[in-house]
Amino acid sequence: MIAGKLFKLLKTTFLPYRLSNEEKSFTELNQNIWLSKSTQDAGILVEGFLDSPTSIVEKSRLANAARDVTGLGVKVIVRGLLEKPSNVVPIYKSFGFGDYAYWWRNYINPFVIVPAVFSFFHLLFVIRSGNALVDYKKNNILIGDLIYDSLIRNIPNSYTVKKISIFKHGRILIRSMFFFYGNKRVLKNGNVKILVTSHNVYAEYGMLCRQAHSGGALILLKDMDVYKLYTQSMNVNEHFLKVDSKIIDEMFESSSLEDEKAYYNSRVLGLSEQVDIKNAYKNKKTYTKYETVALQLGFDLNKKNVFVMAHAFSDAPHVGEELLFRDYYDFLEKTLIELNSNFHINCFVKAHPSSYMWGEKGGVEEIVENNNLTNVCIVPSNYNTNSIIDIADVIITAKGTAGLEFSCAGIPAITAGKGYYHGFGICHEPNCISDYYLLLSKCHDLKRLDECVVRKALIVLYQSFNRLFHSDVLPAVQMRPGDDYQALFRSKYQEIVTNMHRKKQMKDEFYSMVVEDLTRALNEK
Repeated sequence: MIAGKLFKLLKTTFLPYRLSNEEKSFTELNQNIWLSKSTQDAGILVEGFLDSPTSIVEKSRLANAARDVTGLGVKVIVRGLLEKPSNVVPIYKSFGFGDYAYWWRNYINPFVIVPAVFSFFHLLFVIRSGNALVDYKKNNILIGDLIYDSLIRNIPNSYTVKKISIFKHGRILIRSMFFFYGNKRVLKNGNVKILVTSHNVYAEYGMLCRQAHSGGALILLKDMDVYKLYTQSMNVNEHFLKVDSKIIDEMFESSSLEDEKAYYNSRVLGLSEQVDIKNAYKNKKTYTKYETVALQLGFDLNKKNVFVMAHAFSDAPHVGEELLFRDYYDFLEKTLIELNSNFHINCFVKAHPSSYMWGEKGGVEEIVENNNLTNVCIVPSNYNTNSIIDIADVIITAKGTAGLEFSCAGIPAITAGKGYYHGFGICHEPNCISDYYLLLSKCHDLKRLDECVVRKALIVLYQSFNRLFHSDVLPAVQMRPGDDYQALFRSKYQEIVTNMHRKKQMKDEFYSMVVEDLTRALNEK
């Protein structure tokens, strides 16, 4: 087994990659659309770590839009040591890019190795705890939260980090520091004006965003159908779903709410194709208030019903601007402990509907059992989330969509972090843990939301999830985390080729919009 893995590693590292027929067809069609490689300095940098067809195409289109506006050259960071074994370089070349940074070379570069190893031991022996790691900065750039999220994402069933261990966390810590110093070398000349990326979370992606932005670059992000341009005047940590307050204010004054209400109803009926919505609402049992209260011995129909909505513990708890707790697990445990002593309420907790996608199982049960929380009820896995609308008096979430979604039904929500709907006056948003605990102790006194707040919630929900950009040339369905790349990539390239033969354009309305956005942003600079 070890020999097989070693052979596979050697093959992918040194032997030439052979394009599939579908990849060949794509490159032959695509290379006729774009300019050949630029001789200009590489002022546009592309994060090329993901190899899914949609991600490559989208980042390449964004980079070419940036090249149209600036005239700058493009450099792509790709995994590997050499060009010929790469499965992505031929695809990027068809977009007219000729300059590449091969990431694995950092592992044999002494100018990266020495500072990375030094910083690694600093983390182990000076930082030491999870709480300290979250606030860790390098060159005045916050990176500890990204490293922390990488730890819990890549170590199965490791939902929280109390103390750093070399045996458990060492490999990911050293790898994270290689990312930081590898990025530093790519960015060292200060000539990167625009970074194109698919993510701004985890050490692998988030560090590059923050380091480039700190150096003066604009950040173009395209994650599936979500697009965002981070200018220098923006907080690069702002959640990628957050909508400009000017848009919300305009819609608040003008909208009839017809579209907003229709969209909200489609969510609670499970009609949306978004994975989390389907898992939360579709093919689940709707419980009555009586059935729900009867789930826990000792609960009272006359008490207020408080629902705590758990997050997927491993899914980037520090995405966005702030979290009052160390992570989602820490948030849930401390929240449930606090609510367990509030005898004015019936406290229910619902596991995240898509936690299985992250390999999570039994985390919520573990918290309740380990802390002997007798006044907390875990709702069954078949519990339809729409049951909560008619039952809940209060919703509690760290910064999940539930806080916004149930506000649309007039249910007050308490958050413990700054999500994409923070700052719109929709939820109760304490700024510190002591204020948060105070709210929890009095949550049974919270009143239902008035019509103005409900209106604002409906508009923010609609604008957040309907400002999406999916071009006709792309595959209808994006490859997701956990999908089998080898089983799917050829069909995805074939789908793009078919769309191109049907005259679907690479330089479409979305492409033109990016050109306009960049032109405006660069003129503002």
